[in-house]
Amino acid sequence: MPHATSAPDEFQSITPQLVVRGAAQAIDFYRRAFGASELLRNAAPDGERIMHAELLLGGSRFLVHDEFPDEGVLGPAALGGTPVTLHLYVRDAEATFRRAVDAGAEVVMPLQDAFWGDRYGILRDPFGHRWSVASRLEDLSPADLKARAAEWRAGR
Repeated sequence: MPHATSAPDEFQSITPQLVVRGAAQAIDFYRRAFGASELLRNAAPDGERIMHAELLLGGSRFLVHDEFPDEGVLGPAALGGTPVTLHLYVRDAEATFRRAVDAGAEVVMPLQDAFWGDRYGILRDPFGHRWSVASRLEDLSPADLKARAAEWRAGR
């Protein structure tokens, strides 16, 4: 018998599951904004909502489904926001950020060169989920990272 915490081969150990109001529209947005591929879609018993969809973004899968208020399954629109940010590393943060904004994302933090060595910015998708988008500019040693963080704090 496999270990209870082992994931299927096609999944990572942790897989985001996004609840949204309007899953079909969200899937379309994730395709246009981030280049996600839809792998699977299952309709809910009502035939209108999406009970389960699997998307692939880079080498990672994530799940998307509609809200089910009767079962207490609510997305950011119903909850007034989310404390979670999904971090997305890409080859070209500028192009990805622009494509996401053009697809309907809102800029929360403009792209900037961050002290930790990334080109980094934060977006809110039209369904209320936050995404940080980054490209690595340089790899820093722990000592360099600590020094840059101190400089950054001192300049605030």
